[in-house]
Amino acid sequence: MASIPKNNIYKPFTVPYQQLLAGASQSSAHIPASTKGLAPLPVFWGQQRAHNAIKTALNVSVDGYNVFAAGNLGLGKRTMVRKMLQAHARNMPTPSDWVYVNNFANPREPIAIELPVGEAGKFQASMHKLWLQIYRSLSQRFTSQSYQQNSQRIRSLRLQKQQDAIAALKQEGEALGLLLQVENKNFFFVAADSDGKALNPEALLALEAQQQRLLTNVITKMNRKIEVLASKSQKIEESVADELLAMGVETAADIVESKFAPVVKAYASHKPIRAYIADYIDDVLVNLDLVLSQDEADFAPTQFSRVPARYQVNIMVSHQPGSGAPIVELDLPTYFNMVGCIEQQTLMGTISTDFSLIRPGALHAANGGFLLMDLEPLLEQPYAWHGLKRVLRLKQIKLSSLEQMLTLTGTLSLAPAPIRLEIKVVLFGEPSLYYEMLELDPEFDELFKIRADFDNSLLRTPANEVAFVQLIADYIGKKQLLHFDKSALMALLYDASRVYEDQKRLSLNAAKLGDLLAESSFAAKQDGKRKVSAVHVAKAIAERTERMGYLQEAFWREIHDGTQLLRTQGVSVGQINALTVIQYADSEFGMPVRLTASVHQGGGDIVDIESVVELGGAIHSKGMLILTHFIKSYFGRNMPLHFSAGLAFEQSYSQIDGDSATLAGICALISAITNIPVRQDIAITGSMNQLGEVQPIGGVNAKIEGFFDACRHAGLTGTQGVIVPKQNLQHIMLRDDVLAAIKAKRFTIYAAARVEDVLQMTLGTPMGKSGSDVGSIYHAVMAQMHLWKQIEDKEGEPKESDAKEAD
Repeated sequence: MASIPKNNIYKPFTVPYQQLLAGASQSSAHIPASTKGLAPLPVFWGQQRAHNAIKTALNVSVDGYNVFAAGNLGLGKRTMVRKMLQAHARNMPTPSDWVYVNNFANPREPIAIELPVGEAGKFQASMHKLWLQIYRSLSQRFTSQSYQQNSQRIRSLRLQKQQDAIAALKQEGEALGLLLQVENKNFFFVAADSDGKALNPEALLALEAQQQRLLTNVITKMNRKIEVLASKSQKIEESVADELLAMGVETAADIVESKFAPVVKAYASHKPIRAYIADYIDDVLVNLDLVLSQDEADFAPTQFSRVPARYQVNIMVSHQPGSGAPIVELDLPTYFNMVGCIEQQTLMGTISTDFSLIRPGALHAANGGFLLMDLEPLLEQPYAWHGLKRVLRLKQIKLSSLEQMLTLTGTLSLAPAPIRLEIKVVLFGEPSLYYEMLELDPEFDELFKIRADFDNSLLRTPANEVAFVQLIADYIGKKQLLHFDKSALMALLYDASRVYEDQKRLSLNAAKLGDLLAESSFAAKQDGKRKVSAVHVAKAIAERTERMGYLQEAFWREIHDGTQLLRTQGVSVGQINALTVIQYADSEFGMPVRLTASVHQGGGDIVDIESVVELGGAIHSKGMLILTHFIKSYFGRNMPLHFSAGLAFEQSYSQIDGDSATLAGICALISAITNIPVRQDIAITGSMNQLGEVQPIGGVNAKIEGFFDACRHAGLTGTQGVIVPKQNLQHIMLRDDVLAAIKAKRFTIYAAARVEDVLQMTLGTPMGKSGSDVGSIYHAVMAQMHLWKQIEDKEGEPKESDAKEAD
């Protein structure tokens, strides 16, 4: 059998330096020399799908066409939506004003009145001014000399009648020998002596019985006449009071109606206001004494107004004429902030409320226009989501006492009349949250029929690069930053592709781009420059990396101190450098980790230690199962595999997930089976399928740079490198120092399409196609399998002692 000769099997898989520069070596002929003087960018650039979706929602007036703006944080969703709404709302009619007024017939149910735009403030001011004028006029009129004289004349006539009746009755009693006396304002007759004085009890008892009876009968008869006189006096007083009241009401009516005449004329065509004013006037006239006294609690001035609460006008929303439709952004979407609330006040230990304590919410302010909110905080607030669904479903704002629903108590509350609602709601959130809502709430899809998807990236074409530069110029102008020259713009374009990890696409994360622009401009100012160049962009990126590099530095310190075992040179059996990405809060960086395999004679079981101890996630376990079945199908087609193995990430004590270590696992396992050492100067990342095809993974740049940093700490030898899936080549956007090392041939990137490629590169040995290919990996695996089979067969043969015992 001829052996397969060894050769430099790495060259066919080496990625040329120029290919790695694809993201940085784009033509720059179309890039302007500077951002100065560039035209502003259309707000929907790069988000045409979302733009069209929102446009549809704005132009469809059917119920339920509210919008969910779906996209990751930092894409500029709110900015784009706001500008689109501003352009649309400018041409929409300005919605009506709304006020609440007292329901004099049923104060528990305040009346909602719709007013023409801009009229709420005028109506409130005129009504409050009228109250003060009415109160002053009434006070002056009822304290005037003429009114007091008329009142006194009426009272004097009543008093004279009472006095004349009493005098006549007294004279009649005296004729009968009786004396009229007064005690505690009570009149009564007693017997009199010859001197006209009250007869003492002894003299009364000295009279004969018949005289006593006659005298008693006379006294009783006369006292009854006093009672009749008292009843007549009471009626006289009542008639006088009625007369005074009628005179007061007539006087007050003249004043009140004359004062209200201009308002009644101004709102002659407004039926609800006419009805309210009529009830207002009637209430003032009915409660005239209370109005004048201002002593009753019901008429006590509130804390913020001299007008009694019952006569106030409570404005819910007011707009400027010609201002278009309102756009309201609610950053804290609680139930009360959104729907409004009814406040309560405590006076002398008593809790009370009235319509003047109704407070509007964001829905009142946005009525007739648009309301913008984040969905996640909305869901976090008790009853807020249910409250929003209710108003959208009913198309009216109906205030209710949330405290009563929560506490199930009979707390004093109001039931204000609902306000008609016409509104478009825009919710912002992550795409995953949208699909969760579809699954958990059947009404969500009915109320939010439009999903506006915001893309994370855009195809990197010359036209889009120019537009991207315009976006940069627009931001620079708004934030008054230094202008960027051509080198800086090329550096920003490269960073935008690097952020998205794709040479052919640009990241649309406006938040990260804005931060980088501000920090680059600051770096240029520190250098005393009037324009930002690529040097300053690189400095800003380096400073950001340094700020966020504490956790990464702690890992490198462990490797440098030898606490974390890692080799970047030489060879070793059953051991390989796998690559992982560590994510914690805002830190993300690549780290190499040692993956080891141990084998022994057994029944073909491959144990993933991470999964056994529940440190491996579902995707990681899937990758290891694929590895197991690939080994069995590739090498065990014609014979059982007579071995067992264990795979483990060494010095790993936290959760591991993902299948990007599958290729590394199979290399370590084959090395352990064949005793062919694995190169430690090469790290590997990539998943695989059961057919042996290498599959792409995420975080390729962080993983490459992580192993590069580890090699640089230990010292670059020129042979070190990283194996990545061939499909990931378009995602490679490396740091300048890594690219410089690759250009100087001190570090290498290899691309693999199949498992066989990976095994050949890491084990430095040809793969071979059968067990007859001496010197190949395949031959070494099968040789070891046969050896284990022989051992197993010998263990199964009967021993000589056992044979003798059988005889």
